Amino acid sequence: MKVLASDFDNTMFFEHKYFKNEDIHAIREFQKEGNLFGICSGRPFSGLLRPLKGILKPDFFIVSTGGAILDKDYHLLYGKKVPFDTANEIYLTYKDEIGLIAQTLSHDKFYCTLVNENDHEVKISSLQEMKDHDLYSISLIDSTVERAKQITLEINKKYKDVRAYQNVDSVDVVEKSCSKGKAIMKLKDLLNIDHIAGIGDSFNDLPMLEVVDQSFTFHDSPILIKEKSNYVVENVKEAIDILNKEIKVYK
Repeated sequence: MKVLASDFDNTMFFEHKYFKNEDIHAIREFQKEGNLFGICSGRPFSGLLRPLKGILKPDFFIVSTGGAILDKDYHLLYGKKVPFDTANEIYLTYKDEIGLIAQTLSHDKFYCTLVNENDHEVKISSLQEMKDHDLYSISLIDSTVERAKQITLEINKKYKDVRAYQNVDSVDVVEKSCSKGKAIMKLKDLLNIDHIAGIGDSFNDLPMLEVVDQSFTFHDSPILIKEKSNYVVENVKEAIDILNKEIKVYK
């Protein structure tokens, strides 16, 4: 059995609206052959379920930048919540310049300060509205690449109970022990996996790409991401082709 964990946005889902047909076909065939395919994303759970509905059924979900791991039937296998007081202080610091996503494990609600008037998006005016919810991450969104980098550094310097990761022009904040990489290692234990590959395109994917057994990224990824990856490919399909041809099967 082979296992592939994939980032979501700009890896297999593009411009927040479409998948590539060749990727979807390759993933389905990969699963049909008895292999496991899962998502490893900075998105909240509901932000994955809606676009994936009727398209793919992943074998596992790593959501909220490693804040939680769920199985194919949506059962929580592992999770670490963000300390609310710290999350709220961070929100108050940057609220005048940036949007917020409050990440829960809801299947159908997407909590944010910026909405597009979709029926699943719940607008919140402050993080205090989420005090009674379990938060697995907060995301500071719609900034610039340079400002997101600066905010990431500021948060990691100031706070010891959370960790921030830059995701292009956004910042994902999780409990201090969480990352995509640590979630991959936890997943291997939970599912008794010996060998796993990963594919991603952004800075928050680095912890994953550094711990997987085969790492893939794209020709247009940042130079640092390409330097940390074993393979540079055109798409997810090409990564699967390489796994099928070059990687031995692990029981």
